[in-house]
Amino acid sequence: MASIGVDIGGTKVLGVLLEESTVVRRVKLATPSQPADLAKSVENVVGELGGADSVGVGIAGLVQFPEGVFAWGPHVAGTRLPLRDQLEELLDVPIVVDSDANTAAYAEMTIGNGRGYSNMLLVTLGTGIGGAIVIGGRLYRGDSFAGEWGHMLYQPNGRQCACGKQGCWETVASGPALAALATAFVSENPSGSLSHLLSDTAITGKAVTQAADAGDEVARGLVTQVGADFGRGLCNLIAIFDPEVVVVGGGLGSIGESILGPARRVAADALHGAAHRMLPPILVAGLGPDAGAIGAGLMAQEVAENGIESV
Repeated sequence: MASIGVDIGGTKVLGVLLEESTVVRRVKLATPSQPADLAKSVENVVGELGGADSVGVGIAGLVQFPEGVFAWGPHVAGTRLPLRDQLEELLDVPIVVDSDANTAAYAEMTIGNGRGYSNMLLVTLGTGIGGAIVIGGRLYRGDSFAGEWGHMLYQPNGRQCACGKQGCWETVASGPALAALATAFVSENPSGSLSHLLSDTAITGKAVTQAADAGDEVARGLVTQVGADFGRGLCNLIAIFDPEVVVVGGGLGSIGESILGPARRVAADALHGAAHRMLPPILVAGLGPDAGAIGAGLMAQEVAENGIESV
């Protein structure tokens, strides 16, 4: 059965055409700035991919499930958008709409690095921090919005977050957090090695991580700082949920050891009862940044076969 999965993030709309669980085509568009254009952008992706029997959408933000209403998100414009209803009218195929973290978790627990585990946390690390919870082999959504731990208060009176609050976890552990640290350092040290490395490129989390991987000691220190803050937050989640495995996905999580190495070390040191228990594996997502779109497509297949309650 062919399905299409679409991942709507803060900067891009990624679509994949799936034959069963295999990606056969991809397409990427810019995320529209106007909320009224979101459904149309999904329709455009579906058109470019050639259509399918069902369509799944993961979107960065709060999604009321199973209704598929996009309530709000700090990185995607729109409030109370009935996205599932709009897409059913436009496309006339079975539709499922969920948060991008839930769709990524669905992919990882089905065909990725969460496969075989009944209790898993998926933590997305990129523009912000999101996540999803798998308990007993099924997604746990709470009343719809579980997993928004990027907005836990981490640092009282800390940096302003895109959500409007101050000191959220993602303000110290995310792509923009790493970019902010590097921007401040470059401003104070204009003749330093990092300033020269980044002089011809935009200062982004990915650029700083690449500089660290290339051996720049300042960049390594900044990446280690972000990784350590990420690890402390992971330790809190592990204390609450006691998962069998933590899978880290998203733009920064896919980079690997430069972030996750420090995160593992800090989490192991800070773990409650560390002398009497093991830190669960903290793994890079097996499906990388495609996980959200792939999971949305897999969800769509399941919904087409067994109904919305099955996911």
